[in-house]
Amino acid sequence: MTQRGISRRDALRAAGGLAAGATTGLAGCLGFGGSNPDSLTLGTLNVFPMMQYFVIDQQGWYDELGPNIEVQTFGGGPPLVQAYASGNIDLAYVGISPGLVAIANGVSSKVVAANVLEPNVMVGSSEFRSYWVEYGADAFEQFRSDKGRKPRFATLPAGSTPDVFLRYWITEVLGLDLDVINIVGQSPSALQSTLSTGNADAGSAIEPVPTILEENPDTDMEPFKYAGEIMPGQPGAVLQPSQSLVDDNPDLVQELVDIHIRATGFIHENRTRAAEMASEVIGSDILTPAVATRAINSPASNFISNPRRIVDKSLVYNDFHQEIGSVDTDLSESDVFDHSFYEEASSGG
Repeated sequence: MTQRGISRRDALRAAGGLAAGATTGLAGCLGFGGSNPDSLTLGTLNVFPMMQYFVIDQQGWYDELGPNIEVQTFGGGPPLVQAYASGNIDLAYVGISPGLVAIANGVSSKVVAANVLEPNVMVGSSEFRSYWVEYGADAFEQFRSDKGRKPRFATLPAGSTPDVFLRYWITEVLGLDLDVINIVGQSPSALQSTLSTGNADAGSAIEPVPTILEENPDTDMEPFKYAGEIMPGQPGAVLQPSQSLVDDNPDLVQELVDIHIRATGFIHENRTRAAEMASEVIGSDILTPAVATRAINSPASNFISNPRRIVDKSLVYNDFHQEIGSVDTDLSESDVFDHSFYEEASSGG
């Protein structure tokens, strides 16, 4: 294994099954060679790192493509990867962590565009935050000593980017054993409920959950640490089509990357409208336009397109996946990324 600044911790092997297993190869839904398919199935999640998808969907830009884009929404990255491995989707907007696991475990696909930088947020109750302020890395053991139990951290399902980022923070940044906390993995909707009702002491989340918590007068759960303080340049979500789509229909993949870049530009120029689009897709009863607007201006909402900006830290993720036993494949940049589509669209900008 190629080391990129992280040390082996055999104790983390207990988390070895955290990511969804994937079968070698990808049957795919495509069944074509050369000509565009009639339809493609896109897998995604209704979370802010998929903002480009929200904009493309609401602007109707998929209608400009030849195939009909059928969308399947998942409750987490690992279930999405399972669907990918089973050949039920053709491309994905997925978190980099499960996306890497998919490639390492044989799902033939490539990252062709990035979505967001540093999307992860650590949130905590006022009680846990007070422990953190006073004790820092010793807060976990002090909490356990005082309360007779470990701090309970809620996050997205095991193997998701927030889940793996939490494990990385505890073990690699703080230098602690993972058993200083109890981790509870949940769907985005369940996570929000758990954190807002006080059924966890802290959590690892992505927008809009941290902003929703801040706006909720019935909870004292608030952000206390952002990804930029833990892993500057942390990769978030990506656009990841199947290798067969890349190989057989490069012009179509180019169109997908073109509209992705177009969506990123729209987000930067029209943040309020993009937030409203997120509210429309997620549901205004779940995410109001006002809260969405605050969330899109969060330190965790740094939307990008250039996949080269996430290469180094994505490979760190791959190393960490090997450390915790979820994969045994050392991926290279060329295994994961195909930069040619972004470079064609932007002349390498």
